[in-house]
Amino acid sequence: MASIDTAAPALPAVDLTGFTPAQVAFAAAAWPMRAAEELRSALIFRALTRAAGAAKVPEPWTTRFAAMVGDEIGHARLCAEVGSRLGSERPRYDAGPVRARLAALPDPTGRTTAILLIEAAMGETISMALLRAGRRAATEPLTRATLTAILTDEVRHQRNGWTGMTTLWPSLSGRQREALQLEATNGFAAFERQVAVPALRRLEAGESFDPAFAALGVIAPEARVDAFYSAVEHLVVPRLTALGLDGARAWSGRYRR
Repeated sequence: MASIDTAAPALPAVDLTGFTPAQVAFAAAAWPMRAAEELRSALIFRALTRAAGAAKVPEPWTTRFAAMVGDEIGHARLCAEVGSRLGSERPRYDAGPVRARLAALPDPTGRTTAILLIEAAMGETISMALLRAGRRAATEPLTRATLTAILTDEVRHQRNGWTGMTTLWPSLSGRQREALQLEATNGFAAFERQVAVPALRRLEAGESFDPAFAALGVIAPEARVDAFYSAVEHLVVPRLTALGLDGARAWSGRYRR
């Protein structure tokens, strides 16, 4: 476990007029978790950069991947700063999931293409959709500015993922492509489990959601579910198919893992 530096670029002043301490505390608790997620993204994209170099992936890709690492570190600092201003504790993160992911991808080319497809292309596309949903409802100035800053980078990251995969695709063997088909299926299952299932369970349980939480940047369960499945259906599955994978099979196959 490790803590992170909370230094961040200048941000607008927080305006909590009209919010109760309990509402602010609920929203504040999300920011250290966001910071930890951004740090994990930085670590995984650092591994992508190194693997791409070892696999002799041509420029400008390694430079672009390295820039994504810097972006994610900046996001973590932004999230930590927002949490601090709202009264949350300093973020801490666990790199264990990243180590486990990398241990399963020892080959540089396989590591490059797997991370590029799952974490960069698919993952950042879903992240982009969630950030848009969160920003749409956010009204507090500091929260909205932070979500906007992160969203701007995530749009570029997902574009790097898809265009990078399109560039590398012709050089991949049939076996490598089939491995990516399985990666896509596993990726869908993991994303649904992490993003949609907790929200679906809250909806099934009939848990209430204070609209003030959304104004402070917490995505309502209904909005989270809608954003996730819309991104999968309208963005991720078609792009997988355009790439050369079977997007529909990858999505439906998550139930048979």
